[in-house]
Amino acid sequence: MEIPRTATTEEIKRAYRNKAKIVHPDVNNSPKANEVFLVINEAYETLIDEHKRYLHDVKLNYVDATKAEAERKKQYYGSSVKNDTYSNTNNFHYDWESYKKMAKEKTDEDYYNQSPWVYNLFFASGMFVGFIIVIVTIVGTYQKLWSTPFVLITIPGIILIREGWKGIMKKESMLKVFLKKFKSNNK
Repeated sequence: MEIPRTATTEEIKRAYRNKAKIVHPDVNNSPKANEVFLVINEAYETLIDEHKRYLHDVKLNYVDATKAEAERKKQYYGSSVKNDTYSNTNNFHYDWESYKKMAKEKTDEDYYNQSPWVYNLFFASGMFVGFIIVIVTIVGTYQKLWSTPFVLITIPGIILIREGWKGIMKKESMLKVFLKKFKSNNK
């Protein structure tokens, strides 16, 4: 797209629009217009997405280092050295689907299988903190150290106890249900 590596999102969008105006198949009658437009579209999708752009930059840095190493060998050993370390960067294509599968989100089951003691300890410590909150608040209110509305502070403690118990029993917690609903609404 003929933009520097440090281009901002606005510069990327502007460059994409300018290129798309020129090579879009509806405007350009060239037989390769569709192919070129797909390449520009993939470049835009890669550069506009933060994770894809990072991976792209990592690959470009590797290719630049490889080119520099090949050039150094050529200068040191002379032109008789075959340059097999050079990679053509003009024709690479990322397989984003396999990347998404590799970077899948861990589930509670994955964490439990990885370390059941730590998993259960996490929920047990939450329950312990919940019990402390409830007991201190009720005792403090009963002994008139705090006014009666302070009893409302027991609500987070009760939630911690309940969610901790569900976590230990491996039932779906209220937080997990909320996050599922939140993710489905954002799609």
